[in-house]
Amino acid sequence: MHTRAMKHQAEALERLAGRDYFGLFMEQGTGKTWVLLADAERLYRAGKIEALLVIAPNGVHTNWIRREIPQHLAVEHTARAWKSGAGKKYARWMEEVFERRAGLRIFTMNIDALITKAGRAFATRFLAQYRSVLVVDESSRIKNPAAGRTKACMKLRHFAEYVRIATGTPVTNAPVDVFSQMELLHPGLLGTTNYHAFVAEYAELLQANHPMLQAMIRRNPKIGRAQIVARDAAGNPKWRNLDKLHRLLQPHTFRVRKEECLDLPPKIYQRHYFDLSRAQRRAYDLMKEECRMIVGEQVLPVQALSAAVKLQQITSGFLLHEGAPYYVSENNPRLKALLELVADLDGQFIVWARFREELRAIAERLATEQIPAVLYCGDVNPADREKAIDAFQGGKARGFIGQQQAAGLGLTLTAAETAIYYSNDFSLENRLQSEDRCHRKGTHHKVVYIDLVAENSIDEAIATALQRKGNMAAAIAGDFNQ
Repeated sequence: MHTRAMKHQAEALERLAGRDYFGLFMEQGTGKTWVLLADAERLYRAGKIEALLVIAPNGVHTNWIRREIPQHLAVEHTARAWKSGAGKKYARWMEEVFERRAGLRIFTMNIDALITKAGRAFATRFLAQYRSVLVVDESSRIKNPAAGRTKACMKLRHFAEYVRIATGTPVTNAPVDVFSQMELLHPGLLGTTNYHAFVAEYAELLQANHPMLQAMIRRNPKIGRAQIVARDAAGNPKWRNLDKLHRLLQPHTFRVRKEECLDLPPKIYQRHYFDLSRAQRRAYDLMKEECRMIVGEQVLPVQALSAAVKLQQITSGFLLHEGAPYYVSENNPRLKALLELVADLDGQFIVWARFREELRAIAERLATEQIPAVLYCGDVNPADREKAIDAFQGGKARGFIGQQQAAGLGLTLTAAETAIYYSNDFSLENRLQSEDRCHRKGTHHKVVYIDLVAENSIDEAIATALQRKGNMAAAIAGDFNQ
């Protein structure tokens, strides 16, 4: 390797030695990519593998090629990345991993490419042709055993000599999140290959005669076979045997937290409260109490499952109806609160937002205020996304505006001194991953995280839910015991 290991990376690499399958549960910013590359280089030098296939979220897979591999890997190699719908020139570039040449062959793919016939065929062909390591980076993306991406990964593992998973957040919503990830490593590692048996072991389930379950079955007869997790008086799911699950994970995984291995400044958390306008509060109460919304001259019903999303949109001053935004009031207190915060900041900052309408409004307003900022989201093409990262890290842009789903994984944004959460969703993974874009190796200044919170709104419920999920995930990983 061109770069030297930190102490915890060397320990992780030692744990990987001689293992056909293993999981790295290393927090964001602790350098799990280095460990995976060092492992592949060691196997290649020993003549045990010829190739490395990396499956990762979109954008993360190109970061391996553009930044991580050139910086760290010392052996001769050919590295290429998947691009869907590639033209002849790009398709030819990808095919170079199959040409006869010296060196380790590396191919990286975004995980959703496995849902396509072309993507599955390419990955299968690559693994079948060479002795390989299969790596699933950010493996929490395969937590759903019924998902197409999960099933595709399960099929691929049979073609690989070695299998690795890596994530800092193996549990993002519930203990059952780890089942598919560990099944990918080796069937039965957690004591069963049956998902329903696994759920029954770690969840308190509603019994068949429970009134709530009976009512659900009457509304939807198909739900009769489903496993419904019981909830306590506060509405939280009832999990059990988490200490047992932790013991089962330990022999096959390596866990490290940043606070244990990096000399990083602590995270500082703040909340900035604001009041909704009168028009917003009227719209909010109508949605919360009656599941109805006003669009122009119409009062329209809203399904209960959609109401939470609509409530959050209202706190940002708009409602989406049939893909078009309808503005609740002329002024936007959330946007005003953001501008007040930015005016008081000295250094570079990140603004994370959930909805594209929010991103658009933020970008337009910062441009009006002549504050140079870059936008990174699903609507921005890959080339411009890379330019956005370089501009921000290079100091040419003061602000970075991003969606947690698109920019919260795999990126290094250590230029930021402040991260402002314009809005959150209920995903613990999105929150933790996005926090650590600017709090990782290379961060030498304090990082302040500021949540914009509308008084007496769903914003407070989201914060409570994220804290509860974080405590549960820490218990499974053993963070409280270390």
